[in-house]
Amino acid sequence: MPLTRLPLPHKPEAASRARNRTREVLSLWRVGAGLIATAELAVSELVTNAVRHGVCLCGCTRGTVSLALLGAGDRLRIEVGDPSRTPPRWPTGIESVDREAEEGRGLLLVTALASDWGDHARPLRGKVVWCEFACRATLD
Repeated sequence: MPLTRLPLPHKPEAASRARNRTREVLSLWRVGAGLIATAELAVSELVTNAVRHGVCLCGCTRGTVSLALLGAGDRLRIEVGDPSRTPPRWPTGIESVDREAEEGRGLLLVTALASDWGDHARPLRGKVVWCEFACRATLD
């Protein structure tokens, strides 16, 4: 099972770094261009949310954000960790998104593109938000 982990700074530029690394890794795994573009978009949205909302209980941003890419069989799993234990607010549909807002559509995009998604608390600190995609290639 291919696995790549990348610690990221808790700063806005983390999303760009995560997108670039995702593109590099998935190209090495010979994933198709369409799925690479989709995965880059999902990574960008999840990392942006982690940087923006993933703060410790004290309100600081001392913890790092992490990206993990896992390939297993015909599945690609993306995991983004952050120091907050507060779960994301997954949209229930397009009607749950403020049409006038200039932000707040990232998780809606992820739920529309991914075949599965979710989140879980880490044992000691923080949480992981994840999504999965079906692959044509076998990632073993």
